[in-house]
Amino acid sequence: MGMGFSTLTKWVKVYREQGEAGLRSHPRRAGSHRPKVAPAVKTKVVELKRRHPDLGIQKISHFLRRALFLPVSRETVHRTLHEQQLLKKRKPKPPRNPPKPRFFERATPNQMWQTDIFTFRLGGKNAYLIGFMDDFSRCMVWADIFRSQTSEHALEVYRTAVAEYGVPKEVLSDQGCQYSSWRGTTRFETELRKDRVHHIKSRAHHPMTLGKIERFWKTIWEEFLVRAPFDSFDSARERVRLWVKHYNHQRPHQSLDGLCPADRFFAIAKELRKVIERGVQENALELALRGEPRSPFYMVGRMGEESVVIRSEKGQVKMLVEGEEPQTHREVSFDLKGGTHDRRSQTEEGTAPLRLGTLEVWKRTNEKSHSNGNILSSPKVDAALRT
Repeated sequence: MGMGFSTLTKWVKVYREQGEAGLRSHPRRAGSHRPKVAPAVKTKVVELKRRHPDLGIQKISHFLRRALFLPVSRETVHRTLHEQQLLKKRKPKPPRNPPKPRFFERATPNQMWQTDIFTFRLGGKNAYLIGFMDDFSRCMVWADIFRSQTSEHALEVYRTAVAEYGVPKEVLSDQGCQYSSWRGTTRFETELRKDRVHHIKSRAHHPMTLGKIERFWKTIWEEFLVRAPFDSFDSARERVRLWVKHYNHQRPHQSLDGLCPADRFFAIAKELRKVIERGVQENALELALRGEPRSPFYMVGRMGEESVVIRSEKGQVKMLVEGEEPQTHREVSFDLKGGTHDRRSQTEEGTAPLRLGTLEVWKRTNEKSHSNGNILSSPKVDAALRT
């Protein structure tokens, strides 16, 4: 209905305090005019849609909130694209009454991996993309392309994923000969038993059980494989790995409410949400005062059992380290004009102060720390799409 979430929140608050009479006298009742959207916000929406035509309304809203801290609702994106005639008309789907699938999700990372094989044409021949996905976070722990689909190749991808992300408790696969056999034991099953991993096999002709990785195949096909020209098989392998890194670390996932799979896998979702919401509020003020948003800088990750946030704020770079104990945190501020400030909570008396050397280490950390990146010009996705 075009109603903003903040407006609805205010109505609920007024109703709880004043009842129905308060709503009648409240200036923001139904029918009041919508607040104007800053031109800079509309420009970013149009720019992102033209650069990535396949992105939908919700995905554009997630991208801009995460990457640029822009207060962009789904309704704002829809109105802006409609004004610029950038919305595609969808073909009506025929009515169907399929049985409702049973949804499930594991509670922690590495509790269960899903694995499957996707077949497509590459250089006039069949190519097979074998992948393993963490069920809880939707993080692709590893994926690789081969010219044949054998148990040895599935085992190779599994071993690489284990080396990068650790051993899972369970692996879910279909009943393909690469994973299991109706008589005897495959090399893949032998490896799982050696690692004490429980092997779960889906029912025959029931792909919904592997729905998460099946949805990933649709995503990588539509957003990457049909768009990227490959000049060799080795080039395709390398660029698929680049795109998977983009998927894990930079591409907001709709089922994760705009977070990326790696945010969930490395247990930084809570800290990241705080950083994004705070940045959105600050940029909303910038848009109101000056009409232009600030380009944000932030990194969120983990060091052992501690979460670490590095962000820029009012001419300073701040690093906040939070431990597992409640109300235990340390903050270091580095003034861009010179000078360092170390602030520690009272619960940390006796803890050694953080040093700027830690900040230098974080600057050099690439794959397992998470920066906002530049979604409008992402190096990983650009390198993957182009030769």
